Amino acid sequence: MRVKLPAGERLMPHRHQEDRVYTVVSGIFYVGLGDEFGDEKLQAYPPGAVVVLPGGTPHFHWAKSGEYVTQVTAIGPISLEYVDARNDPRKQ
Repeated sequence: MRVKLPAGERLMPHRHQEDRVYTVVSGIFYVGLGDEFGDEKLQAYPPGAVVVLPGGTPHFHWAKSGEYVTQVTAIGPISLEYVDARNDPRKQ
């Protein structure tokens, strides 16, 4: 699947049960690891970069410098569980 995040948007700490491979299609993909969002934890990945996250790894994303698009590869069914359920935009 492809994920497009508008400039400035954040995906707060969450995890997926399945392993995921992110390929950056456009923009800069900022991702950090951990249960709490922290700007100092972010790593920037340019177009063409590949990021592998094992299932269960808590992480977060930020479209810090503008919109980005990633191609996400995983073996489904896919999952998305927020570390803090109050951050889940599907429930707001």
